[in-house]
Amino acid sequence: MRIAICGASGFIGTYLSRALVVDGYEVVRVGREHFNSSEALQNSLDGCDTVINLCGAPIIKKWNEIYKHELYISRIETTKKLLKAISNLEKKPSLFMSASAVGIYKEDLVHDDNSQNYGTNYISLLVQDWEREAKKAEDIGLRCTVFRLGIVLGKNGGAVSEFKLAFKIGLGAIPGDGKQPFSWVHIDDVVEVIKKTIQDTSMRGTYNLTAPESVQMKTFMKTFGKAIKKPVCLNVPEKIIKIRYAEGAESLLKGSFVMPSRLENEGYIFKYANLDEALTQIIHKKTL
Repeated sequence: MRIAICGASGFIGTYLSRALVVDGYEVVRVGREHFNSSEALQNSLDGCDTVINLCGAPIIKKWNEIYKHELYISRIETTKKLLKAISNLEKKPSLFMSASAVGIYKEDLVHDDNSQNYGTNYISLLVQDWEREAKKAEDIGLRCTVFRLGIVLGKNGGAVSEFKLAFKIGLGAIPGDGKQPFSWVHIDDVVEVIKKTIQDTSMRGTYNLTAPESVQMKTFMKTFGKAIKKPVCLNVPEKIIKIRYAEGAESLLKGSFVMPSRLENEGYIFKYANLDEALTQIIHKKTL
């Protein structure tokens, strides 16, 4: 089976590409250069049975208006280009998968997959637009799955690298009051769920892809500090976080408790349902 991964050089894409190749799949890595030409993009997707869209600039960064535009373009416009290219293929793939984010939900509440209580901030509106475009895959006859990802934890990238940097520069403390919800998922579970979706044709629609154990930020930071053997005793005032990340501080100062009810009801057993076990495995893992 031939699988196209858009965003294959990113954090999730790197893990996923390697795992699929090990399992015997043929992986086509679709990079930014392919999006510069509609012909090049269409050619890269030709003959693929599955297209996985992982494109998107990192959320946990310092935002300004230019970067907010990049967040939008890297998600919505790339998705539009992908589906246009797919629609022009003589033989279309059977499955379109797209990443999404739990940032779609209204803050400080508990959400399962059926929740439509969405937020009104920039992140939520961005994700709503992103999902709206991704689900247009159904209009051209594709099975479509959308995964609302929590903060993905894994070695050599993503949130773990950002938090390690925070400890290194002296900001390894609890952002704000620490009471904000923190929904997370281990990279191994992300990969396993995607692999399961490729094989299980009954999986379609929207799924929360988070560990069953959501925590408060203060619990996450203390568990992270324990894993890297660094004490966490202080709270960083919100204004300091906002200096570091500007409007992007929302991703650290706000959140919601998100439950993976559909995945659990459909029989998926998480490899890492416990935060302490997940972080211990990540910090002490020697290789990718």
